[in-house]
Amino acid sequence: MSLGAKFAAQFRKPEGRLGAFAGWIMAHRSSNRARNDWTVQLLEIAPGDRVLDLGCGPGLALTAAAARATAGRVVGIDHSPVMIEQARARVRKLGLERQVELRLGGVEALATLPGPFDKILSVNVVQFVPDQPGLLALFHRLLAPGGRLATTYMPRQRGATAADARQMGAELEKLMTAAGFTQVRTEELPLKPVPAICVLGSRAP
Repeated sequence: MSLGAKFAAQFRKPEGRLGAFAGWIMAHRSSNRARNDWTVQLLEIAPGDRVLDLGCGPGLALTAAAARATAGRVVGIDHSPVMIEQARARVRKLGLERQVELRLGGVEALATLPGPFDKILSVNVVQFVPDQPGLLALFHRLLAPGGRLATTYMPRQRGATAADARQMGAELEKLMTAAGFTQVRTEELPLKPVPAICVLGSRAP
């Protein structure tokens, strides 16, 4: 594997020094900050909400959610110890330790979480999950009645187009509906080279 390919792989599961540098890029890249902030805004998090962030990375959406859930709780999960440490440092720097809990783990960790959650989000996670119907079923189970899910992604493969991004959004809408979500809709954030897509859905009250 070339050095470039090795570095690109760090954005999927950051490890070691190279992974720490990838995390720094995630935390500072303007497009990534925009995707995370936008996703949190779409969720309309209330002060007392209990929020889950799967694949929290360096903690951009995690801390944005915690700043809104001032009387609630935000749980962040990531399968990279490097990302958990960077997220913890960000949480500490912003003084949000009281609202935030960090857990090391991947999708499999969802089955052991005590729910329910009022809001669930993921940013640039779903495209890496082989069993998307299974993931959405877990999300639906963890949501409180009336709770809301936001899953955001931005295709990064070579040659990706806006049509690719929108096609994946259409497929996720179908999968979310099949998993029992209601009020399913897709939002689009104009970015380069392709837009970010957020598919939202709710668990029926």
